[in-house]
Amino acid sequence: MPVDARSTLTLHVSPIELLRDIEVLVSSENVYLEMSKTFRPTVSGALRLAAAVRDPAGEIVDDVLARELAAWLRAHGRPGLPIRPGTVVPTSPGALAARGVRRIYHAAVATPLDDTYEVRPESIARAVGACFALARAERARYEPALSSICFPLLGAGRGGLTPAVSATWLRWAIRDELARDARWRVHLVVRSREIAEAVGAL
Repeated sequence: MPVDARSTLTLHVSPIELLRDIEVLVSSENVYLEMSKTFRPTVSGALRLAAAVRDPAGEIVDDVLARELAAWLRAHGRPGLPIRPGTVVPTSPGALAARGVRRIYHAAVATPLDDTYEVRPESIARAVGACFALARAERARYEPALSSICFPLLGAGRGGLTPAVSATWLRWAIRDELARDARWRVHLVVRSREIAEAVGAL
C-alpha cells in the first residue's frame, strides 16, 4: 500500500494481545457491544481476557473492557439495543497498559444473524474512519501524543468475510485516512503466515 513518506504501515503475524507499544488496539465487536467470551479464539475475547485485572491467585477481579462498554451503553441509553454498524467506542486498556497500550477502540461491525454474524464491507470503512476521527480527537490528551493504531482483519472471523475482502476494505479506508493525516503509524495484525502472505499480495 503506497503511503506518505511520513507514515508507516506494519504487518504483524501475532495474537493481537501480545503486541507491545502500539497505543491504540482496535477490537471487532457486534452491534450490541457484547464482547466475546474470554475463552473464545477471537480478537474480542483475547483482548477482553488480556485487559482483565487479576488477583494474586490469577482470578479475574475486574472485567475492564466489558464493564466500560456496559457503562457506555447505559450512558447512551442503549442497553440491549443495537448501535449503528461502524460505530466505534473507546475504553481504557486495562491490564494491557503494561504492554504500552493506551486505548482500546471497539468497532461495532458485526450484526447477529441467526447463529452467525453479518458484516457489510462498507461498515469496515465506516469503522476505520471513526477510529481515526476518535484518535485525532484524543491525540492531544496524552503525552507523548497518540501516534499508532493497530487493526485486525475486521469481520474476517465469525463475521464471514474472507481475509482478502476485509484487507481490501481496510486498505482503501486506511489509505484515505493517511492521505488526510500521514502522522499515524498504522499496524495490521493477522494470526497466520498464510493470511499475511495473502494480505501482503493485495
